[in-house]
Amino acid sequence: MPIHTMPQSFVMQPLAPGRYSDGGGLYLHVRPGKARSWIVILHDKGKRRELTIGPAAGPDKPGLSLDDARTAAEDKRRARKQGVLIPAPVAFAETASETKVYTFEHVAADWLETIHKPAVSKKTFADTESLINRHAAKLLNMDITAIKPSNVEAVLAPIWSRINRSANDLQAKLEIIFDFAIAYGAKNDVKNPKEERSPKTHYLPSDAINPAERRRLPLADLKIATTHHRAVPWERLPAMMTKIRSRNEMAARALEFAILCAARPSEARGARVSEIDFKQKLWVIPVARMKVKKIKGKNGKWVTLPDHVVPLSLQAIELLRRLIPHDAAPDSDDLIFEGEKAGQMLGHNALTHTLVRVAPNTTAHGTARASFSSWNAKKGKFYWRYVEAALAHTFKAETEEAYNRTLESPYVEERGPLMQAWADYLDSAKEG
Repeated sequence: MPIHTMPQSFVMQPLAPGRYSDGGGLYLHVRPGKARSWIVILHDKGKRRELTIGPAAGPDKPGLSLDDARTAAEDKRRARKQGVLIPAPVAFAETASETKVYTFEHVAADWLETIHKPAVSKKTFADTESLINRHAAKLLNMDITAIKPSNVEAVLAPIWSRINRSANDLQAKLEIIFDFAIAYGAKNDVKNPKEERSPKTHYLPSDAINPAERRRLPLADLKIATTHHRAVPWERLPAMMTKIRSRNEMAARALEFAILCAARPSEARGARVSEIDFKQKLWVIPVARMKVKKIKGKNGKWVTLPDHVVPLSLQAIELLRRLIPHDAAPDSDDLIFEGEKAGQMLGHNALTHTLVRVAPNTTAHGTARASFSSWNAKKGKFYWRYVEAALAHTFKAETEEAYNRTLESPYVEERGPLMQAWADYLDSAKEG
C-alpha cells in the first residue's frame, strides 16, 4: 500500500468530519467541530491496534504537522517490527477499533480489481483507473463513510464544462463504486482474490445514500461549454482536397467521399455496394445507420424516418467506379472502404487521422459538413432547406412538413444541383 499520499497543503484546509488516509496506517482524524488528531493503525499478534499520535495542526490551531505525524508513525512501525509490544488499548478504544476505516481509494481499488477488471479490456481498465486518479484525487484519502454529495460535486464541477464527456463518465463510475460499497462486504487486501469478504461488514451500511447518485447532484445548473468540430475553412478546402487525393490509403478515399457527399464520417466508413444506385446516381443510406432514426410527430408518437438519400455528383460517381469492381453484384453487402482486414470497417477516427496529416487541428466531421454549410452561406446560395436536408438535419417544429406524408427523403431532386455545385467548387484548385 502506498504511503505519504496526502499533500502537505491538504492538512491545513477546512475538512469535513471523517478520517483521511496518508497510507501505511496513518490517518488524520477530524471530529465534529474543530478537533483533529493523528492516529496510526498497526497490527499486533493478529489484532488491530489504533494508537493516537497527538493533536493535528489545522487552519486555525497549532498541533503536529504532517511531517511530524509521519515521523512518529514510522517510529511506531519500526518499534513493532523490532518486537516492542504495542500497549493494549483501553476498553472504549478496543470497541472503537472494531469499526474499520476504509478510504475511497481502497474501495475504488477493490471495485476495479473485483468487478471492473474481469469485464473490460486492459485499455479500458487503464483508462478508468486513470480517470479516477486524475479527476477524483480529492476523494482518494477520504473516509468512504464521510463523503457527501457536496464532495462529489466539488470533484465534478471543475471539469463539467471543460471535458463534459469525461465528467459524465466519472460521475457514472463514482455512482457505481458507491453502489458497490453499499452492496459488498469489506475486503482488507484487494489484491488477494482468495480473501473472503466479511458477510456482516460492508464498506457502507445498507441504508446509506449514494453521494454520487446523479439526482443528488445539481449538475443541471453547471454550464457546459459548447464545442464544435474543427473544420478546414471552406476557402482552403479545394487546395486541401488536392492533398487528400494525393494520398494512397483507403481512409483518404473515404474522406474524399465524405466531403463530396457532406456525410458524417461514420456514414462514409460504413457505405456498402448495395447502397449505391449508379443508374439513378444516388447513395441510399439505411436509416439504421443514421444518427437520427426517429422523430416525434404532432400526435406525440414516434415515427421512423426514411432512408437518407444522397444525390451523387459526377466526381463522387467517378470515385466509386474506381473502388467498386465492375462485376460486383448490385445487392452486394461488401464494404466500399475496407480497413486493413477484409470485411472490416475503417477505424472510428481513421478519416480524421488522415486529415490531420495535411490539415492539423481539424476533424473529418467538421470539414465534411460545417465547411459545406459555410460554403453555401457565402457562395453557393442554395435554399437553406436543401442544405439542411443534405446534412440529414430535421427542421424542428416543421419536421412533418419537411418529411412528406409518404415519408420520403426530402428535396432529393433539388439537392442534385447543390451537390454537383459543391463538387465542382472542390475541383476549383485544379482549374487554378
